[in-house]
Amino acid sequence: MMRNELKNLTNFILPLSSCRQAPMKLSGKYVIQAEENKFGVLCEQTSFGGGWTVIQHRFDGSTDFYRNWTEYRNGFGNLDGEFWLGLEYVYQIMKNRPHELIVELKDFEGTYKYARYREFGIGDESEAYALKKLGKYAGTVGDSFAGNKGRKFSTYDRDHTLRKCAVKQHSGWWHDNCSNANLNGRYEKKDGDMGSIIWIRFKGGNHGLAYSRMMIREIIE
Repeated sequence: MMRNELKNLTNFILPLSSCRQAPMKLSGKYVIQAEENKFGVLCEQTSFGGGWTVIQHRFDGSTDFYRNWTEYRNGFGNLDGEFWLGLEYVYQIMKNRPHELIVELKDFEGTYKYARYREFGIGDESEAYALKKLGKYAGTVGDSFAGNKGRKFSTYDRDHTLRKCAVKQHSGWWHDNCSNANLNGRYEKKDGDMGSIIWIRFKGGNHGLAYSRMMIREIIE
């Protein structure tokens, strides 16, 4: 399913400029308008003060994240389940406004940890949606993402790494020859496999995780 699906997005009639405009305490599906484009998003309005746009969500392995460049650009999955919003839509949301990032993680035993980055920004498709901005870290899980700053996004059919990390880590990601953070890998409870969903500082090593959610929010000074 393409991420610009607008069917059944009934929580709000008029398009929003960001999830900060969504009614507080009412998480759900909304329509965002970025420049001339309208597309559906999932807004999180209760965690971390609300106003967050969910750009990635994994929790049961029902959606295959080993996808090609076009699918990662346009988005895949379903807002009611597991999904990747789409690099182009993420870029459009953040293009003219500074944003921050939260990454939420759980292991298969239910342990919850998070990472928060004061700034987050990517380039456009001509720049391979490179991770251009990644601000100061705070959180409970440790920073496994800093090494990806400046890296271009890679997929198995458009890999920008020297070691073909999109194939080795079984995912589309801002790979860093290869990555200590890999949230789009295989959904599996497995240790020692860098192709799983990993955040190396969660436990110290490559331990497959059971849950990840990435969310962005406009920074209001």
